[in-house]
Amino acid sequence: MNRIGKGNWSRGYIKITGGEKICIGGQQLEVISAPGHTDGHLALLHISTNSLIVGDHCVGQGSALLDFTAGGDMKDYFNTTYKFLDTSPHVLIPMHGRINLWPKRMLCGYLKHRRDREASILKVIEDGAETLSDIIAKSYGDIDIKLWIPASSNVRLHVDHLAYQQKLPKDFSMKKFRASCTFHFAFQFIWRYMKTKMSATMLVAVGVAGLAIACAMRKKFNA
Repeated sequence: MNRIGKGNWSRGYIKITGGEKICIGGQQLEVISAPGHTDGHLALLHISTNSLIVGDHCVGQGSALLDFTAGGDMKDYFNTTYKFLDTSPHVLIPMHGRINLWPKRMLCGYLKHRRDREASILKVIEDGAETLSDIIAKSYGDIDIKLWIPASSNVRLHVDHLAYQQKLPKDFSMKKFRASCTFHFAFQFIWRYMKTKMSATMLVAVGVAGLAIACAMRKKFNA
């Protein structure tokens, strides 16, 4: 089956937003609005078996990644998880990983994990962390540097959620935090990644070369 891309509406379709009952291949499904992972995320409840197709809200192993670039929202994610619990599904079917036969345990585990992560993020902020890279480094401990990129999306959404709940310290600057989420974060990520892959001698050489280039560029612009 080919994915229907933007502008490719030659096939018949109906618009769904949640609450509709649809029939696919003789199977009755209820559409559930499930924002959080993205702003337009949906789930499908297979009515006859009470099996819940949760899309990217849950994964077969580990924790889910919320997509900051596509309207992901931590408050919505919590609310959707509670909504899933209210349906009392018999089975959870994620889009990645295994089917889960203990839906309540999995959903409650997701809630606990997100609450614990948010509490750890708040703690490091209260202890003085101000930038995205500092918050990840201090709240995720010895996480593999390669996971900083996916972790950054969830951290940004947790900080937004803390701001929404008015839990952040009064001296914490959201403006400074958001400014640190672009070039500053990219630089810190690259630098820390290089530190894990390169010897001290090579790091010094790269640092000296970088300094020389910066000085040369500065002289050029001042000329």
